Amino acid sequence: MDRIKNVLPTGGTGTISHYLEDSGYIFVKTGTLSAVVALSGFLYTKKNKLLIFSILVNNHHNSATEIREGIEKFIQRLRDNY
Repeated sequence: MDRIKNVLPTGGTGTISHYLEDSGYIFVKTGTLSAVVALSGFLYTKKNKLLIFSILVNNHHNSATEIREGIEKFIQRLRDNY
C-alpha cells in the first residue's frame, strides 16, 4: 500500500492541487478530455475504512471545473458517511 501511495498524488498535490486539499486520506489519478472528467483511486473514510472508486463523467455540458467541484463534494460525503 505504501508503494501505491507514493505513485498516486494525494489531496492538494499534483493534478488535484486545487481540490481535496485535506491531503493524506485520498490517493487518485485524474483524467480530462473534451467533455469527459475521470477520477480513480482510493480513500480512507473518517471511520478508517478503505474505499476504492472510479468516477467518470461523460458528455457533460458544464466546465471541467464545475464537474470536479461536484466530484469533490461527492468524495467528501463518502469520506464523512462511511
